[in-house]
Amino acid sequence: MIRFKQLVIAAVVGTSALLGSAAALAQASIVIASTTSTEQSGLFGHLLPDFKKATGIDVKVVALGTGQAIDMARRGDADVLFVHDKVAEEKFVADGFAARRQEVMYNDFVLIGPKADPAGTKGSDIVAALKKVATANAPFISRGDKSGTTPPSCASGP
Repeated sequence: MIRFKQLVIAAVVGTSALLGSAAALAQASIVIASTTSTEQSGLFGHLLPDFKKATGIDVKVVALGTGQAIDMARRGDADVLFVHDKVAEEKFVADGFAARRQEVMYNDFVLIGPKADPAGTKGSDIVAALKKVATANAPFISRGDKSGTTPPSCASGP
């Protein structure tokens, strides 16, 4: 756990330097625009005291949906992004709003269905399973809230 904590702290410091150049590190505080799921996981509560101790920088976390967090950073109202929509993140970088994208975490997509498995989705390949659901025209329910995980799950299947 210590190694992961150090990597994430390093990613935050590195991202701060990239997004706001040296100005972000020279300020007394920075703003992280993050997904609600990352904020609610307790990750920041675990990491930020050590970050503050290592850098002297106060951090304000604003928890939003991925799209809102990216918009906030695009307006210049956030120094660091923690979001989970790789395509949108890569566009954010390509559009010149950040120097690079640093992967810190990843999502696992889990498909839950009836024990009888009428669409034949059992296995470890989520893309193949979602395609089977679509081919079988089986009922499919997604969060559908336009969060960072909705586009990848819907793009892979139903």
